[in-house]
Amino acid sequence: MKGKLILLVIILIAALLRLINLGSIPVGFNDDEAAFGYNAYSILKTGQDEWGRKIPFPVFESFGDWKLVGYLYMTVVSVKFFGLNEFATRFPSVLFGILSVFATYLLSKKLFNREIAYGAAFLLAISPWHIVASRNAFESDVLIFLITISAYFFLCGLQKSKYLLLSYLGFIASFYIYRSSWIFVPLFILTQTYFFRSRIKKAVLKHSKYFIAITFLILPLIPVVLTFKGQSRFIQESFISGTSKIGIINNINEKRGLCQTKIPDIVCRLIHNKYSYFANTYINNYLGNLSGVTFFNKANPTGFQSFATRSVFYIFELPLLIAGLIFLFKNKNQGAKILIPWLLLVPVGASMVGIGNFGRINIIMPAPQIIEAFGFFSLFGFLKKIELRKMTLIFVIFIVSISFLEFISELFLVEPYTTARAGRYGYKGLFNYLESQENSYSQILISKKIDSSHQYIQYVFFQKINPQYFIASANRPKADNGWVDFESIGKYEFVHSMPDVPKIPKNTLGVVGENEVEYPIPPKFIIRDLRGDILFKIFDIDEVKEKLQANINKNS
Repeated sequence: MKGKLILLVIILIAALLRLINLGSIPVGFNDDEAAFGYNAYSILKTGQDEWGRKIPFPVFESFGDWKLVGYLYMTVVSVKFFGLNEFATRFPSVLFGILSVFATYLLSKKLFNREIAYGAAFLLAISPWHIVASRNAFESDVLIFLITISAYFFLCGLQKSKYLLLSYLGFIASFYIYRSSWIFVPLFILTQTYFFRSRIKKAVLKHSKYFIAITFLILPLIPVVLTFKGQSRFIQESFISGTSKIGIINNINEKRGLCQTKIPDIVCRLIHNKYSYFANTYINNYLGNLSGVTFFNKANPTGFQSFATRSVFYIFELPLLIAGLIFLFKNKNQGAKILIPWLLLVPVGASMVGIGNFGRINIIMPAPQIIEAFGFFSLFGFLKKIELRKMTLIFVIFIVSISFLEFISELFLVEPYTTARAGRYGYKGLFNYLESQENSYSQILISKKIDSSHQYIQYVFFQKINPQYFIASANRPKADNGWVDFESIGKYEFVHSMPDVPKIPKNTLGVVGENEVEYPIPPKFIIRDLRGDILFKIFDIDEVKEKLQANINKNS
């Protein structure tokens, strides 16, 4: 009973840290969250996504990035119960975040013992990275649970083969959640098959039967994987084919041109070419995604899927992680066969894009937390004297408490002020105000120069636009790379920048960024972030024209 109470308290802590103020923290509501929420709402109302596709499977188009449907249908259930709002959209992520803490306990107990399991579950429960990941409506957060519980059932299946089916089903389910699993999961299964090959041989027929059976569940994904729908994010964002490729090619050509002034062309082509550059870039990205700087320094200037003012790990985790790794290798524990490949395989896919995209590499959890717990109890085992153990525990509790309280302050008080703009804060207030002005204007122009986001999804989400009207009225051509370039719906027109005043029709309301235009009158309305900085300025264009004309008349 004491053990169950400890686990219950840990899970309760995890739930509170993820549920309190969920609708408002993280501040703002990013475009992907709004896309999941509105498409879930559309399916509830019409049985179709925002493009009019009936019960989309296994992907839905969204912004042209073709998201997998796993998180979408979880959100459908959540929106059904809680309505279309920020809380409902984020709730599935929170639910699986809490379940991940329990799954971490199960896996750690299977690998080591109950004490280490409590420690690992607690570290994940209070983990800054896992908390902020759980509080965002993002697909890869669900993968943390699926991969962890599947790894647990895999180990159980080595003893009782009936658990293998649950393991394989969990791994296959992850394929329908987020693309990171497409690379990580097959490689992870291969490493486990190799490391535990002697035990697998004892039940090779069961393994083969289950494996063959579940491969049929992947068949719907094959047409997706082999087409743009499955490769869209790679094509749009990787350094091999994405927008950064142009800069890389230009850089290579410049170096090759300078080289050719002194060295034969064939030599210059050999040392300056895209293949060597791509290889170097990938290796640098891979090492960067495993670097301590990435995890223990300030995470991200924008705070997206992480923090702007702090690291994603506590500093006290670093020595525990190092100690855990040392003891894993020294003791040759079976945990090393699971946890070390886990750490090393996570960056394989993410490194095709860059360094420090925390949404793509967060499936590294809970491996670090399990290793840290193992490291702590391994070090603690060297302390033989009771007095020394007590002093060590008091010191550890003090350090953890101070670090945790500092994180709570940053999460709820500091981060909202620093990440508001990048978190798309202000769009809810903007569209609520514009909705109140709709009947007074013939047209509402919104400048995309404010940011490069998909502003329309914020409008349809917060105003709960009728999905059938949206499908029929939206004007949204696609760019060459597949991204949607949304132009208009009803009175709302989204323009790349605000046109010259004389070209704007009468009776128009215009929305611009802080320094985008200079008009001779103050804005009709202003939307500010939590710091008081201006996010949006709203102008009555007719009033601007009148003032400009008055100035012309005055000067003439």
